Amino acid sequence: MNPNPRAGSLQEFRVQIVRLILDGRAEVALGLLSKHYGVREPTLRIGTVKRHRKVVACYVEKEKRIYLSNSSFLTSPFVLLHEFYHHLRASQVDKSRQVEKRADLFAATFIREFASWKTLMRGNDGDGLP
Repeated sequence: MNPNPRAGSLQEFRVQIVRLILDGRAEVALGLLSKHYGVREPTLRIGTVKRHRKVVACYVEKEKRIYLSNSSFLTSPFVLLHEFYHHLRASQVDKSRQVEKRADLFAATFIREFASWKTLMRGNDGDGLP
């Protein structure tokens, strides 16, 4: 018996989020993430922001908006999850240090769960897709 009954559902949630992003459904993924974490959904915009023109993406706290430098990043789970982490952190009262490292770890956790699921699915006929 699984000592943590929600562990499977959390893995399924993370896999679902990554699949949505890879399928070009970033807005749906952000909506589900926001609902899951109990925060307002960030808006998403293609373009750059002054003083951040050379970055792939950035989160502007005052606007509650994720900016992507171009539309190709709409299907990049790492970029979107990294920026969502900044949104999530900005929504919290207790803001800790090491923000970039923690944002990277947040994104990597989702991607690792997806990779694990994908490996598992290779071993059977594809049933059980989340």
